Amino acid sequence: MICEQSRDRLALALRRYVAGRISNDDLDGIKVDWRDRGAVAVQQMVWRLYDDTKHHYARGRHAINSDGRRIVVKWIVFLQSDKEYLWPDYSFIQIINWPLDLLTLGWWERRKKVRRQEFEQAGDFAAWPFIAMTDLDEEAQRPRYLSGHRRH
Repeated sequence: MICEQSRDRLALALRRYVAGRISNDDLDGIKVDWRDRGAVAVQQMVWRLYDDTKHHYARGRHAINSDGRRIVVKWIVFLQSDKEYLWPDYSFIQIINWPLDLLTLGWWERRKKVRRQEFEQAGDFAAWPFIAMTDLDEEAQRPRYLSGHRRH
């Protein structure tokens, strides 16, 4: 299911965060509809853009570099597309749990690594959140923010 409002809200917040206009806390506060798997997955990945231990803007030492900006643009293109999210379920929020890893003699971290590899092999991970580079290329030919066009 695609929730245009969720995707539009998140895409706009990403643009503003990368431009240094809103803080990490503002970006973290964006709500997305849990039924839109694509918006949820992008929101989880967004968490990796910032330091969540303190309030800051994407400026100075917290600025997003050019490689990071290219990745964020890909996310925004996806959010502005009519494409469903086709990747298998996977949470990008991975916390190191050393007590559990110790109790399981390393099995927990090994399992997380295997699940990540399985996830990345489900499609062309270079195109994520699109499943294939052809989907990304198709949508990149029709930019909505720059053209002024809305979804159909």
